[in-house]
Amino acid sequence: MKRRLLILTIVILVGLISYFLIQNIGEKSIEVDGARKYQRIDGFGGSGAYYEWLLKNLREPYRTEVADLLFSDLGICIYRLRAWTKIESINDDDDPNRFNWEAYDFTVDQDQVWNAIEAMKRGVTKFMASVWSPPAWMKSNLRETDDGYLLPEMYEEYAEWISAYILGYKKHHGIDIGWIGIQNEPDYTATWETCVYTPEQLRDLIKVVGKKFEREGITAKIVIPETSGIQKALRYIEVVMSDPDAARYVDVFAIHLYDIPFTNPDEGVSWLKAIASYCTRYGKPLWMTEYSYLDFPYAGTYEEALYTVQHIHNTLVYGNASAYLVWELFWYRETGLISISRAGDHYNVTPKYYAVKQFFKFISPGSIRIDAKSIDSQLLVSAYLDEKNNDITIVVINRGKSDITTKIILKNITSISLFKQYRTSRTEYCKYIGDVVAKDMTLELTFPSESITTLTTRQQ
Repeated sequence: MKRRLLILTIVILVGLISYFLIQNIGEKSIEVDGARKYQRIDGFGGSGAYYEWLLKNLREPYRTEVADLLFSDLGICIYRLRAWTKIESINDDDDPNRFNWEAYDFTVDQDQVWNAIEAMKRGVTKFMASVWSPPAWMKSNLRETDDGYLLPEMYEEYAEWISAYILGYKKHHGIDIGWIGIQNEPDYTATWETCVYTPEQLRDLIKVVGKKFEREGITAKIVIPETSGIQKALRYIEVVMSDPDAARYVDVFAIHLYDIPFTNPDEGVSWLKAIASYCTRYGKPLWMTEYSYLDFPYAGTYEEALYTVQHIHNTLVYGNASAYLVWELFWYRETGLISISRAGDHYNVTPKYYAVKQFFKFISPGSIRIDAKSIDSQLLVSAYLDEKNNDITIVVINRGKSDITTKIILKNITSISLFKQYRTSRTEYCKYIGDVVAKDMTLELTFPSESITTLTTRQQ
């Protein structure tokens, strides 16, 4: 009898403890702590690379509508360009220490220039350029496409060409290229413009380019390694940063995410943590400068949008990234944020546009990511503090199949009460859904299934 009573008592106690734990956890399922601060956000953006003509040739009034959607309404501040090889199709004068400006042609690349200027008109302030390939005459295969490597005897010529590109775009077009990716995906070969580098080759080139920038007074920040995936980036970073002469010229680490399965974002968490540790070790910010879904079963669907924002969340939270750039701001395919017909007679805004807008539009550049935790694995939450005016922005992704009602506890945050709510779901498109008031620094909300909700005190 005593044994049975003891067992019954234990069962009751375990049940009561479990009940109170569940109740307590339910009350604190999301906690945002302003005292725990992480990386500073440089901004968000993307590229129109290879298909800039789609936007430039779009008929009015569609062209203005799409330019407004991309460069104003979306909230981007970074536009990624291709470093244009045709400004120096042949060697200007065989002297890498002298710019023969008459031999350079800055009338080429008018589609990309037009896009960049339209972006500037609408408030985009940061321009990054990546090298897909050096000019063909500098390479082992004498082609910009299909592999090949930069000849060692051409390192000085490369430094002259990329310097001329930066200086010329500022002088002739008013485009200030503030960041330069030395090589897009140096680990990858394709039929389009590519150039391969070993980590040691990239290290040696950086030293040459860095010295040239110093001599010419060029302040553009050098970005490396922009590998196709995170795993290979680690080796490139180790080799470059172990050489003090090369390391002193590196300003930003950058990655692409193509080694993470698009439909399983969490598979990349361990690698994002690894790259974050490298950024901490070397004191460099991390930019994610290219990633996209490249297949068609999900292209243009809400499923693609929901996976995309999970990658953004993971990159910001586990990778401590300071910038996130989508690959296809616009495209002729449905994988762009906006798809534009080749004929230039119509366009379509995809669900992905509205999903990424939940981050891009409301997290202001210069904000600090602060700690945000959820005990529910279906609720992904991140939070950001704009220290200039103490605005808070919280982004919550409910990737589950059921609605979730929960509380958000605000800690160590200047007293605030009113949050504006914006939501994207299968039926809502970054829609303002009203204000919510924090009572005793607590918000109680329901997040619909498969939705992205942004809560912000920032005035739009």
